Amino acid sequence: MTDTQKRFQETFDRLIALSTQDKKLFLELLLFSFTISARGIWSDELPSDRDKVEALKWLNELNHRIWNIRFELEEGVDSDSISRLYENLNFYGEQSALLRQHVMPTLLSAFELFKNISATA
Repeated sequence: MTDTQKRFQETFDRLIALSTQDKKLFLELLLFSFTISARGIWSDELPSDRDKVEALKWLNELNHRIWNIRFELEEGVDSDSISRLYENLNFYGEQSALLRQHVMPTLLSAFELFKNISATA
């Protein structure tokens, strides 16, 4: 297991322990971070346009699932939200090799942003 993979797993271990309010904040930051990832996917000159569109299609589906988890938390329902997030990140990352390259760094970046915001609150 690489250092990045260890950080990814450690991040999920920490996410599970968060309060509902903090989970909602993290998911909002993750959605924001995936917006930046989408820009990176689209502006990358190496992949084909077909690969870019495919990655963006699956990223859109992933964002929809993340938003649904966030909405459920807002409604006071936490049905294994972080486990479902993990499953969705894995599933949608498997649908596109290009998207897969962005999933782990985006999650780790969003968690760093979350820690920085939480530390100042």
